[in-house]
Amino acid sequence: MNQDQRKFLITQVENTCQKQIGELKEQIPDKPSLNNYLIASFLDNTIQFSDIEALKFKMRKAVLKMGHNDILVKEETEYWGHRNRDDKEQPIVQVHAEDLFVLPENYKTALAEYEQKKKAIKKQIEALEYTEKTIVMKLQIGSSATLEKLVMQVDNMGDLNLMNSQLLLGGPGE
Repeated sequence: MNQDQRKFLITQVENTCQKQIGELKEQIPDKPSLNNYLIASFLDNTIQFSDIEALKFKMRKAVLKMGHNDILVKEETEYWGHRNRDDKEQPIVQVHAEDLFVLPENYKTALAEYEQKKKAIKKQIEALEYTEKTIVMKLQIGSSATLEKLVMQVDNMGDLNLMNSQLLLGGPGE
């Protein structure tokens, strides 16, 4: 098997891997929206606020860590060609939702399910990338006889695991 044929096979493996990774990434569900869950809990009267004293304590610590130019309340400023929506400055204070609200249980459940699915898919992607690297290495150092057999079975190249098993170094037929 010449170098061009090896390059062709390596390109096919890489393209197949990228396609399979793309398909796996499409299976990752959307992350649940904390905003939506908080609004829903507000609408069904289950919203709970966190302890205000804990929030005050955290804000006090943050303010004391601030430097000379840091500010707690940010006021929008007018730039050339940019105006605030209603032509008056609107002060902004950013607070983490977890500090102000008790996170709804159904949000925590949905987030845990999302993280679990995402983690499982990431493991599949890592395994696929490992398989790709293994196959590429075998294609680079494999014997011509083994690679010729693989070229004859090019129709089966849609599955990297099948290719990997067919490329076992020192396998049957060598």
